Amino acid sequence: MLYPNSKKYQELDSHLKNLYLSTRKKSKFLHEEAIFYLPGGDTRTATFFNPYPHYIERGEGAYLYDVDGNKLLDFQNNYTSLIHGHGHKPTMEAVYHQMAKGQAYAAPFQLQTTLAELIVRRFPGIDLVRFANSGTEANMHAIRISRAFTGKPKIVKTEGGYHGTTDVFEASVDPNIKRAGTLDNIKVLPENRGVSENALKDVLVVPFNDIERTEKLIKEKHQEIASVIIEPIMGSAGQIAGTPEYLAFLRRITAEYNILLIFDEVVTGRLTTGGAQQYFGVTPDLTTLGKIIGGGTPIGAFGGKRHIMQMYDPREKKMYHSGTFNGNGISVAAGLATLTAYGVKEAEHVNELGLYMSEKFLETFRKVGLKIQMSGIGSIQNIVFGSQAITNYRDVASTHEKLNELLFLSLLTKGVFNAPRGMFCTSTCMEQGEIDFANRQLENALTEMKDVIAEVAPELISSLL
Repeated sequence: MLYPNSKKYQELDSHLKNLYLSTRKKSKFLHEEAIFYLPGGDTRTATFFNPYPHYIERGEGAYLYDVDGNKLLDFQNNYTSLIHGHGHKPTMEAVYHQMAKGQAYAAPFQLQTTLAELIVRRFPGIDLVRFANSGTEANMHAIRISRAFTGKPKIVKTEGGYHGTTDVFEASVDPNIKRAGTLDNIKVLPENRGVSENALKDVLVVPFNDIERTEKLIKEKHQEIASVIIEPIMGSAGQIAGTPEYLAFLRRITAEYNILLIFDEVVTGRLTTGGAQQYFGVTPDLTTLGKIIGGGTPIGAFGGKRHIMQMYDPREKKMYHSGTFNGNGISVAAGLATLTAYGVKEAEHVNELGLYMSEKFLETFRKVGLKIQMSGIGSIQNIVFGSQAITNYRDVASTHEKLNELLFLSLLTKGVFNAPRGMFCTSTCMEQGEIDFANRQLENALTEMKDVIAEVAPELISSLL
């Protein structure tokens, strides 16, 4: 939602950008240099923002330091992948030790088995696991094996669900709801230009947390459906948590119709030591992982029940899966050190911090006089500029998402780095003091924004004040 006719919005937006520009002059120089070699000076769309992104010099613990000397409390943590923050000593030492012995071999080595064993012990739905290089790759192979195992072509995903950037997943990720049909008949829309229309023919889309509509589609199309892939908490859609009833329903109906249930736990793998499947008590057939299992290095993994994953056994020659950097020495060493240091105590710590953050932010919303809310669970939280209940993508898409971008820029000028969509995640190196600092800056930012909100979204102003 844009506000071209809001004078207050334009004035505050201009003020914040000028403030940002005045404190990021070296970043501007580096951005302008990058434009000569990278399209728009960018190689990762999610990290770009206007007027130009800041350039980071280093990270230490819970903080980032940019090239202009600005210190930032980091609630992005490379989009949830750095569970221990920056420069985690055991992870760094493991990487240095492995580097001295070699980065990669065209052969297996014991650390791969050790990390695989740790993952298998922790995640209830994983008996066997294979490594890849990203969450996207992991999801690609989970879909492929579901088709091979069931002999059926189609997949079901949720509207707003993000599973990576290959064609089959670029379906209805962030659709314009005016063009997306009704919830009873969702129109599958490509997320980007160049997405194959043929690939999207094998994708069916359902609303998140909607048992009735999901059940209807599955019953009608079950003979064609190989798998249902779902994020237990929809991340890029605004940290929308699946209800226990919906996830349990998916487990029942997929089992009934010979459909594989895939949990995309690339982000939610941090929710407990055994991920969202342990948290919700729902065991999928296949699980995909990434982010924290690589300790800040590129990695992905997919695993599941033994009789399914056995299809990738090279001795049986049923399915082929290779990759020059699968199970790379550096990624495996970093991941093993990171997960070893992420036990029950550490998971409880980041989740308690996330809950504390949510409670403090909600108090601040009331104090400032705003009817806005938080979504998410544990260490993964999101500010939503809307007052209605959030259960699916369209609920978030109907809110004032543009205000999150304004808040992001305001917080950035105040030393707090979250995601432009409103996401905050905690890391083990944070304490309540960091949350309190962020909350004070949030209060300052929202107070600064209140006149804007009153003009563009008056329904979010509390009538009690």
